[in-house]
Order: sequence, then C-alpha cells, then structure tokens
Amino acid sequence: MELLNRLSRYLVVMGVPGLLVMSFLDSAAVPMPGGPDAVLMLLAWRRPELLVWIALAATVGSTLGCLVLYGIGSKGGGAALARFDPAKVALMKRRMRDYGVWTVVAAVIAPPPFPTKLVILAAGVLGIGKWRLAFSVFAGRFVRYLLVAFLAARFGDQAAAVLSRHYPAASAVLVVLLAAILLFRRRRRSRTPASV
Repeated sequence: MELLNRLSRYLVVMGVPGLLVMSFLDSAAVPMPGGPDAVLMLLAWRRPELLVWIALAATVGSTLGCLVLYGIGSKGGGAALARFDPAKVALMKRRMRDYGVWTVVAAVIAPPPFPTKLVILAAGVLGIGKWRLAFSVFAGRFVRYLLVAFLAARFGDQAAAVLSRHYPAASAVLVVLLAAILLFRRRRRSRTPASV
C-alpha cells in the first residue's frame, strides 16, 4: 500500500499527465489513494483555464482503464464476478441485458460508492461491444468530470463541500433523465409496427 501512496503522490505532482495515468489505474481496478476526482479538483482549481483539458485527460484515462477491466470480464468472466455479491451480480446482468450501454453511462456518472467496476465487468461477461462500451464510458465520464472540474474551478477549495452536498442530487437527475430517455425509446419501439 505504501508503494501506491508514493505512486499517487508522484502522479499528483505530474499534473494533467499524472491525472490521466491515475484515472487509468483507478478504472483498471488499481486502488489509488485519493482517487482521480480529488486530483482533478485540485488541478481545475489551480488552472481553471485548462478545465476542459483536465476533464478530457481524466476521461481518456478512465475510458482506457475501463477497457482493461472489460477485457478481464470478457476473458475471465465468471471468476471476476465471483468476488461480488451474487444478488448484485444477477441484478446487474438483468440491467445490462435490458438497457445495455445506458447502464454503463449511468454507472460512470453515478458517484461512489456505486459499483462501477461491477458494471464494466458485467459488460465484458455479457459481450457488450467493446467500442460501444468505450463510447458510453467516455460520454458518461466526460459529463461527470467536466461537472466536477467546473465546480472546482468555480468554488475553489470549497468545491469538495459543494460536491458532497449537491453531486448525489445532480447525478440522480442525470440518471433519471437517462431512464426517461430509455423509457421513451422503448415505448416508441413497442408502438412501431414490425415490418413484414
């Protein structure tokens, strides 16, 4: 654990490239002390003019890390999921079958402790397309990280308090919006007559 602490401190000093690496490692299931969110907030607070680039670096790192986790799920499938609660795994598999990549988008937007890694592993096990997964992770993470970076740049050292107060509500609104889009699309499909 001491090695990870030292690595984490080194990556923080590296700035935006360090954030990219930290986001990659964190999403690839290497536990990073402090996590990418804290580093992203610090960088956006110090350099608000780079806000979009900071969010983009974290997003790219996270997307690449999720692809590693997806690969583990697609190759090692059941063994990888065996570490999680069977009831949660069954629920996740049902949601992945019903909603596919929208489940991934909602998972990567949701704040911790949402089991994002479980969703990515399940996507690998169920064979969701790799590029669809990558696009979903990228879109969801970019929205999340851009919001976090904006709040850090806007509120400075008080951003963590603002996030802890308002991020769960904001992410819930985003998830409800995604659910509404899904329901609308499903209803539209069910009303469309099948072509003969």
